[in-house]
Amino acid sequence: MLRMASHLSRLAAALAALAFCGAARAQGPVEQAPFITTPPEVLERMLALAGTGPADFVMDLGSGDGRIVIAAARSFGARGLGLDIDARLVALSRDNARAAGVADRVAFEHRDVLQADLSGATVVTLYLLPSIIDRLQPKLLDELRPGSRIVSHAFAMVGWKPDRMETLRLTRRHEGQGDESRVMLWVVPAKVRGNWRARDWRLRISQNYQEIEIDGEAFGRPLAVRQAKLAGPAIRFSAEGLAFSGRVEGGRITGELRRDGGAATPLTLVRE
Repeated sequence: MLRMASHLSRLAAALAALAFCGAARAQGPVEQAPFITTPPEVLERMLALAGTGPADFVMDLGSGDGRIVIAAARSFGARGLGLDIDARLVALSRDNARAAGVADRVAFEHRDVLQADLSGATVVTLYLLPSIIDRLQPKLLDELRPGSRIVSHAFAMVGWKPDRMETLRLTRRHEGQGDESRVMLWVVPAKVRGNWRARDWRLRISQNYQEIEIDGEAFGRPLAVRQAKLAGPAIRFSAEGLAFSGRVEGGRITGELRRDGGAATPLTLVRE
């Protein structure tokens, strides 16, 4: 559900610029206003784009009438929690969950999303205005585990390029939506910036969210990395005659190294 920024002028400008009109509500101590619901086909695509499944715990921030969390449980087998600042909508969501037969798999709480603990989520869904997303962005990066997925309807995050983005043409016009919607997916990356070492290795990793660059030395020679990729906790890179695939686990990167296409040997790097 879409929420309002604290200044009505900024709300009007943002919605006009992006062709998403209608009233919205803010999370926090501001005046409440009507919410805009997410079209059913959009929420289904949001959950599918995140790869939602029975092992996931979905948190919908600004959950409105509960439709995203309910769909996550009913259509994808997940468990979920919806947070909303409007106590009446929280009560409505609980009624809707009981009617849908998923009340044993989902919960709804009356809470400010900016004060919530997000660490238990594996999937987070958002339909919030940029002013709120800006404040949430560092919290999402700090609290969510690497590999967790974030899906936003309509609005992006500053400086953090989506891993995937789709524009959906709606089969029918939806109040406040027009006839199309944009959906974006981010996978929370592990924090790998810094220096790493092993017996014959010295690596320096630069990081901008999921984009990384690696240089250093291996076996006494400069390491010219041609390709480096970070996807959640998974990291891969290749250089002339070398290919590494591993996983970031706190202060360690553990994986396998192949030299000149030969057999894989274990390699563990530790953060300096």
